[in-house]
Amino acid sequence: MRGILMGEETTTTMTIDTNEGTHPMVYGTDKARMVCKLISYLLQYPDTEWREGLPGVQEAIRSISDETVNQILLMFVEEVQAVSSIEWQDSYVRTFDFDKKCNLYLTYALHGDERDRGPALIELKRRYEAAGFYMEVSELPDYLPMVLEFVAEAPEEDALGVLSSCHKALVTMTESITGKNSPYGPLLSLMLQVIPEPPAPDIPEQLEAVNQQQPEELMQIAAQMRRGNR
Repeated sequence: MRGILMGEETTTTMTIDTNEGTHPMVYGTDKARMVCKLISYLLQYPDTEWREGLPGVQEAIRSISDETVNQILLMFVEEVQAVSSIEWQDSYVRTFDFDKKCNLYLTYALHGDERDRGPALIELKRRYEAAGFYMEVSELPDYLPMVLEFVAEAPEEDALGVLSSCHKALVTMTESITGKNSPYGPLLSLMLQVIPEPPAPDIPEQLEAVNQQQPEELMQIAAQMRRGNR
């Protein structure tokens, strides 16, 4: 499964205890983390490489001993495979690219313009790096599949730190997309069931410090946004 982040002491292969039973998932178990990892993959742009990886995704889903999770994730994959690549790509773009509340770049929904987003993006990038993770691709750090991959692999304290800055956007996105009867709605609803709910963030002071200390890094983030990322 293709990953977005590289961790110094982690791998992109998750293991699952198939004897965990059918009790509600608790974040921190291999099962819950694997669900985060699978949703991270399924929310990426559905190009040819992505579609070719779906059989491996199905195999991983079937190894999870949770009937509800299996049904949600396998139904999504089956919907993808029932239509052409072009049709699904069109559905993806219509779902995520034309509504601020549905955007996969989470700080865009919260802040909108570059001036407000820059410090928030830098803070996310620093949180990844502090936990030993580095971005392998030219994506912005608030890209939801990247956030979910981090949540799947990072220690819980670090995952909560990242989620604290974007949980509100996750809830808003899920409500908006679910209301549109999109096939992505069940994925996002499952995501909210699996990820831990973070404490209220103490963000303004953090962002002010970033804004004052790293003007060059802010300029780099702004340039990356202008190159095409949200």
